[in-house]
Amino acid sequence: MRLLLFLLLAVPAIAQQSAPPGREVRLRLIAFDSATIPAESYLVDPAAPQPAAGVAAPVKGYLNHEDVAARLFGNDVVFTKSKKIEDLKKPEMQLAKVALPKTGNRFLLIFLPAADQTFRILALDDSIREFPLGAYRVISLSSFPVKLTLEEKAYEFKPGQSSVITDAPVQENHHSAMYAYSQVDGKWQRIGSSLWPELGRKRSVQIFFDNPQSMQTELRGFRDIAPPVPGVEATPETTPQAP
Repeated sequence: MRLLLFLLLAVPAIAQQSAPPGREVRLRLIAFDSATIPAESYLVDPAAPQPAAGVAAPVKGYLNHEDVAARLFGNDVVFTKSKKIEDLKKPEMQLAKVALPKTGNRFLLIFLPAADQTFRILALDDSIREFPLGAYRVISLSSFPVKLTLEEKAYEFKPGQSSVITDAPVQENHHSAMYAYSQVDGKWQRIGSSLWPELGRKRSVQIFFDNPQSMQTELRGFRDIAPPVPGVEATPETTPQAP
């Protein structure tokens, strides 16, 4: 009995000791502007106990089933232009740095253009729990209040706000009439319109932003054709959604 009790107590302890350190994450990387996709991108864990070569982490212009798996010792992730250990700390080799949320293991990283061919990364929880199938993730990067209407239902967003829209209203033809607005000087101005098809089991990311060239607020969309559904094999489509 003593031997049995010892084994019952020892086995969980051994299993805990043998568990690999760090957190396993899966990342999908997408460029906000397809014209700025870096030719090469490598993932580096600055908290790793020993320096290691960067892991290939290509930035896409669309969302599909492809992701990058990494085991992290901290929450920070650095992206570089070179995988060589001797190049990792060189300023000219830096692409971007992002702090991932402390919990979760699936994230969508959106690379926003910054100065000197670098990027600012917007990190989103990519799990089905936080971003359900058939939902829109709407993010406002605009400095103005913005509004989205689907059929007769309006959704307003403050600067910097991010929200998920589920059960979007659709017509009998399974499409939604979409209108986008920006509020300037207290008045709503229409900035776009379209007919959005029903998402079904897909998802969509929609981002309001202020175009620095036109000085106008715009809406850009990315259709997520292969959400990370556990136990379901993703369909290897690669067609991005038009804004």
